[in-house]
Amino acid sequence: MASLQEEVRDVCKLADAVLADPTTPISTTAKDLGLAYLEGGVLYVLYKLWKKAYIEREEKERMLREVIRKQQALIRRINKELEENRRLHIQNQNKIKHLEEMLRMLENTENKIKAA
Repeated sequence: MASLQEEVRDVCKLADAVLADPTTPISTTAKDLGLAYLEGGVLYVLYKLWKKAYIEREEKERMLREVIRKQQALIRRINKELEENRRLHIQNQNKIKHLEEMLRMLENTENKIKAA
């Protein structure tokens, strides 16, 4: 347990040093702190953690792009349907207008026949 506590303390010390000067490679910072034994194991673990986080972030971004693509496809479909409905609505309005006009003409004709 003591060695684990020491390793955790050393890793935290290394993390503080890297945060203070992120331009220096981690291996150099570890050597400067006298933590050379951390280089192999901990650096590998840190790399694996970074890689896992990177892959997870990439996967999240990929899923987000996929969701956005689906949303855009749905929006395009809705707009297409709305446009078609507008076109049909205008077409139906014109039909109704023509039918009403024809009805008035027939009513006028009916009135003329009755008046004659």
